Amino acid sequence: MRNGSDSAYEVLRERLVGGHYNPGSQLKEEPIARELGLSRTPVRTALRRLVEEGLATDAVGQGIHVAKWTEWDVEETFQLRMLLEPYASYLAATRGGADLLARLQASNLEMEAAIRLGGNAGTEGVQEANRKFHRALLDAAGSSRLRSMLDTIIDMPIVVRSFYLYTSAELEQSLHHHRDLTLAVAAKDGELARQVMQLHLRMSYHRFMQHRSEYAKSRRQTD
Repeated sequence: MRNGSDSAYEVLRERLVGGHYNPGSQLKEEPIARELGLSRTPVRTALRRLVEEGLATDAVGQGIHVAKWTEWDVEETFQLRMLLEPYASYLAATRGGADLLARLQASNLEMEAAIRLGGNAGTEGVQEANRKFHRALLDAAGSSRLRSMLDTIIDMPIVVRSFYLYTSAELEQSLHHHRDLTLAVAAKDGELARQVMQLHLRMSYHRFMQHRSEYAKSRRQTD
């Protein structure tokens, strides 16, 4: 059974990822607690978790605010990934060996199990499996320049948490792309790996922006 802190965290996390609040707006404990029918203590705990995850910021003496991830920030992040990560996948497929293949296959099995599990625990498992998959490719690419450019982009909090907006069918599609990339690595086909990663990221971008738009629209209709 969820406690008040978990409940508040899940609602606020979905709102932050979905774009419900304007970037930089203050998240005040009292009105949020009143809206959710909770005391301020669980809301305070939930807000701290969101700060730790990078979805909110806490400036001394200024309260907790929504992290300033604008629509342009999201757009730019995906565009940069679509430029750089396909090349990293190309390098990984041509340079990687049995160790990379084993890491990718293990990640795919973890992601499959997490999708079957469902719920918040399943989504967290999908996030972790996805992180391992993309990190394995970046490691195998063997380029310190690519690593320095992609490190923060891959782990951008608002994109990492976007899995909470996806349907099970969309998660399955993402896993299918991962399996195709694994096949390209097994075949040492760098060009195929590049193309699959480009498709994977482009689909992820459109899916994410569509969900943010739908979420914002649904919130406007209920407000």
